[in-house]
Amino acid sequence: MWNLIKLAPFLLVATALVVAIKLVFIVAAVLIALGLTFLIARWLYHAVNPAAKEKYLAKKSAEETRLQSEKAEEQAKVRAAEFDEFKRETVRRELNMAHRDSDRQDSPYTYEIGKHANEALAIRYGIANEEKTTKEYWYNAPGGGKTRNAERDIFYYEPRKTIRVQKISKLSSDIYEVMLSDFRNRRAKVVIETGTDYIKTFYPLGDSWFDKNSHLETTLKGNGSFTLKELAEFHVLKAIIN
Repeated sequence: MWNLIKLAPFLLVATALVVAIKLVFIVAAVLIALGLTFLIARWLYHAVNPAAKEKYLAKKSAEETRLQSEKAEEQAKVRAAEFDEFKRETVRRELNMAHRDSDRQDSPYTYEIGKHANEALAIRYGIANEEKTTKEYWYNAPGGGKTRNAERDIFYYEPRKTIRVQKISKLSSDIYEVMLSDFRNRRAKVVIETGTDYIKTFYPLGDSWFDKNSHLETTLKGNGSFTLKELAEFHVLKAIIN
């Protein structure tokens, strides 16, 4: 008797499952029967009334045509929008290239710059083209998550990879006089190959620089032990001494 009492909940659950399954099958059977009845009734109706069948087929065809037309219109709108964006991007790119390659620019252009040109700018003009960088301090907090302590962040300067200049005039092939837009419009002589976004190097404004400062050039150029700021300080000290 006690065993039957213990099994009672399981029996109730099993009975409920059986009843639920039967109901599902009954409902499915009813739905299938209704679907078949509808199909048979429509077939008989169309068989005795061909005009109704033709009307039904025409309506169905018209609906399919409408849906296809709407889909085609939507696709055409998407293609048109993509083409308009392509045209705008093409015009923007062509204007940007024309601005970049102009012998005289009405506004600054941002060029890429590498280690050699940055060093030449520092040695020959006393300008350190650097940017402030933050090394964030993160630590493992209680609970396993990472938390930042901004007070322990480390700040340092590293060479920029770009520089804004504005061409004033073309001096010779690939050599221009420019204004350094990020440095109070200081004038400089720069080498930029036509069709590129890259500054190769900076020449001093006066050719006598190389004669007067050949030792400085030889000592500092390519010397990886100095930062750009330190290279620029050598130029300033040299100017003061002279």
